[in-house]
Parts: sequence; structure tokens; C-alpha cells
Amino acid sequence: MDKMTAIQRAGAACAGLLAAALAVPGTGQQAEEADPTTPAGPRSCLARPIIDRTKILNGRNIVFVTRDRTIYNNELPKECPSLTRRSLVNYGIQNGRVCAGDRFQVLWENGPGNYQPSAMCQLGAFVPITETELDDLMAMTEQNRERSKRGRSKREAVTTEPVEAPLATPAPAAGETAAPQ
Repeated sequence: MDKMTAIQRAGAACAGLLAAALAVPGTGQQAEEADPTTPAGPRSCLARPIIDRTKILNGRNIVFVTRDRTIYNNELPKECPSLTRRSLVNYGIQNGRVCAGDRFQVLWENGPGNYQPSAMCQLGAFVPITETELDDLMAMTEQNRERSKRGRSKREAVTTEPVEAPLATPAPAAGETAAPQ
């Protein structure tokens, strides 16, 4: 067999392997990319075009809302210094996606419209949550929540109602024996 025939056969074999590899269903991450509207569970990445807005809740939680109104909570692996509800964040977008493990930078405002790079932090997994769960998460992370006299928010308070105790039979006096019933 001459060199040209060997190269042609090797090329054909590579093409066959490539075609077979492309025909096999992909891994979980590839499946996520195929249908970005199905929030079956935590996701490792969100495609940039589907992200509508983000909301920083505190130094540990950032909420991502997609164009189809799916809500994802991203709980950071560690507390991010200087990340507050009013922070401005610069996400590094690679391959058109924001992924768990990607680093982002908090921008500190040192004057009107003048921002200085600050802490670098890492994203966690994107976990789908409901609007009710978002409301609860926002209430739990709110820094200036309304507090009662005991230092708890009204949302955390336990409510009680007065009840009447059942009537007890009087205990026998000392020296008296209880009559058998």
C-alpha cells in the first residue's frame, strides 16, 4: 500500500469516527444548551442571549431572570467581599455563556459614573426557583428589614392565639380519698 492510499484510509477512518461521535447524544451540558427553556434542575451555564436581568441580593446570592421568566438563584461558593445589592458587576462571558466557576468582578463606585475594579468572585450553579422562593430569599437577605422589639423581622415571627384550657377536676383535699368511678 502506498502512502497516498494509507493517508486516504486514515482520513476516511477519522471522518467516520467524527460522524459517529457527533451522532451520539451529548453530555448534560450539551443537553442544557439544546433546550435552554427547560429548568429541570441546577444548571452549570446560562447562554448570554437568554438572560434578561440580574439582581444582587447580598454578598452570597445573585438572581438571574431569563427572557422566558425562569428565575435562577446563583449561590456563590464563598462570600464575595464588597458585593451588595447596589453593586455593579462585570461578568466575564466566554463562548456566549455565563457558567458556574466563572469569575466576575465587582466594580466600586468612587465617584458619579466613575468605577474602579474591586473584588474578583466566583459563580456557583444556577438553581431554578419559583417566584415565591424568590420572595422568601429576598426577605431573608434583606439588610434593612423591619424589626420588632425582640430583633426579629415580622416575617420570622411566630403567631399565637389564646385558647381555653380544658376544665380540670379538682384534686382531692388532703386526707380525703378519691371516690372510685
